[in-house]
Amino acid sequence: MATTVPGMLRVSNDVIADLAGYAALECYGVVGMALTDEEQGVARLLPIHRLRKGIGVSLDNNTIVVDLHVVLEQGVNMSSVAANLESTVKFLLDQIAELTDVKVRVHVEGMRSH
Repeated sequence: MATTVPGMLRVSNDVIADLAGYAALECYGVVGMALTDEEQGVARLLPIHRLRKGIGVSLDNNTIVVDLHVVLEQGVNMSSVAANLESTVKFLLDQIAELTDVKVRVHVEGMRSH
C-alpha cells in the first residue's frame, strides 16, 4: 500500500528529456530522435544513449514545454503519430514525475524507411 510522503519533488530537465525520449521511442511510427546540424541543415538520427540531444525542455509561464525532434517511419500518418507522441509523453510524465502542466511540441525532422 502506497503512502503519501510530505515534501516537494524536483525533477531536472535531463530527467524529463530522458523520460520523454524513451516514451517517444515506444510510439508507433517513430524511428528515433534527431539532431539537426544548423550549418548543413541536415538531421541525423541519434543513438539511444544520446536521446536527450533531440529533446528540448523549457518552462513557459509555469508550463513545462517539451520539444521532440523526431524521425518518423516513411508512410505513416504524421498527424496521428504526433498526436500519439503528445499523449504518450504527457501520460508518462504525469505517471512517473507527477508533472501535469506539460505542453508537447513535435518537430518532424525527417522520414526514413524502416
